[in-house]
Amino acid sequence: MNRGQMIAAGVHVYPDLYKNNDLRFFTYWTDGASTCYNTQCKGFVVANGTNTYPGQALAPPFSTYGGEQKYITLRIKKDEQTGDWSLYREDQGGPIGDMTLLGWWPKSLFRDLSEYAPRIEWKGLVSYHSDERSPSMGSGHYAKEYEGKEAFFQNILAFMSNGKRFDPEENVVFSNVDKPGCYDASAWFMGNHDGCHFFYGGPSGCSDE
Repeated sequence: MNRGQMIAAGVHVYPDLYKNNDLRFFTYWTDGASTCYNTQCKGFVVANGTNTYPGQALAPPFSTYGGEQKYITLRIKKDEQTGDWSLYREDQGGPIGDMTLLGWWPKSLFRDLSEYAPRIEWKGLVSYHSDERSPSMGSGHYAKEYEGKEAFFQNILAFMSNGKRFDPEENVVFSNVDKPGCYDASAWFMGNHDGCHFFYGGPSGCSDE
């Protein structure tokens, strides 16, 4: 992310976009003026042989509260040869270092992001109309319930300009919860199995009134 320019990928439920409540994989980009989800406009290039398409509905089973947890592992990394921003999926294996290339955002889409991203965000997001109650985020429970009961990001890594990866340090990561009465985020943890990780979420029912 840089000066209003941003690329993003993940999973979401977006009834206004898809006209249903399916959980879907998405890609997104904005150059500060134009915005685009998935392949609605020219921008994100889908790779040949991909196993997950932008806008694709994901099939159950999904995570259950207090039960088995499901996840998707994504990597966004600047290609050292082309300068494009490449998107990989890691949790289903693949031919490129046990990953599958899903596609890329050409560097020509951006002005400042053509070189590097000065800020990285891992986040949950909800939106709703001002006359509506807010939807739940994650499992619908607060982050204090932790593992097995709340949404999470885990094994979080970042990449330097030379392609080497590193664990983000706690002193350069901060939490920004703009609706603390509705949703929250845990502290930043480091574990042997889960690496850098945190939990987030909250119940439905908040109002802007």
